[in-house]
Amino acid sequence: MRLLTVKGVCVTPFAASEESEIWKDIPGYEGRYQASSLGRVKSLERKVRSVNHYTGREFLRTVPERILRPGQYSKSGHLSVVLEHGGNGQPVHQLVIKTFKGNPPVEMEVLHINGDPTDNRIENLRYGTRTENILDVYRQGGRWRKLSIEDVESIRFSLYCGMRGVDLANEFGVSQTTISNIKYGRIYWWIK
Repeated sequence: MRLLTVKGVCVTPFAASEESEIWKDIPGYEGRYQASSLGRVKSLERKVRSVNHYTGREFLRTVPERILRPGQYSKSGHLSVVLEHGGNGQPVHQLVIKTFKGNPPVEMEVLHINGDPTDNRIENLRYGTRTENILDVYRQGGRWRKLSIEDVESIRFSLYCGMRGVDLANEFGVSQTTISNIKYGRIYWWIK
């Protein structure tokens, strides 16, 4: 595959379509890792220090450029990649949007416009509030949490009618603390 550089940005024709894939350095990992407009992450060719296990001597070896294979880091299906040896997984959608749109404004999260947590193309990502994120998930038929809106309404009505929290917890498969938090509006407060 032939690489083309435009103003310091690497542009690669994407094999699956006629789209151009634009690669940019990930902030904080410049010269080591890049994210693409199609939601992929790659490590760049670089020299790393290694140790010869027979002689114990250090030497530099070249690690070739490669596209990282993401793993699933949550039940919701979001993908992550490990950028440094021994590091934690970083959500791909967060890396892509930071690379192309900068750090998020205060109190904002990354939202997937089409609701697919594995679609990390930059055109499918935007910043939004926590409430927008939760409402988007519900609108698209997903479940953000274990309880649905109808479950929460039913729990509130049952509590109002005098049913015990311990019985509701057993019925809905949640903890008594969850029932108490629903009762006092600490969780699911946006459901009226």
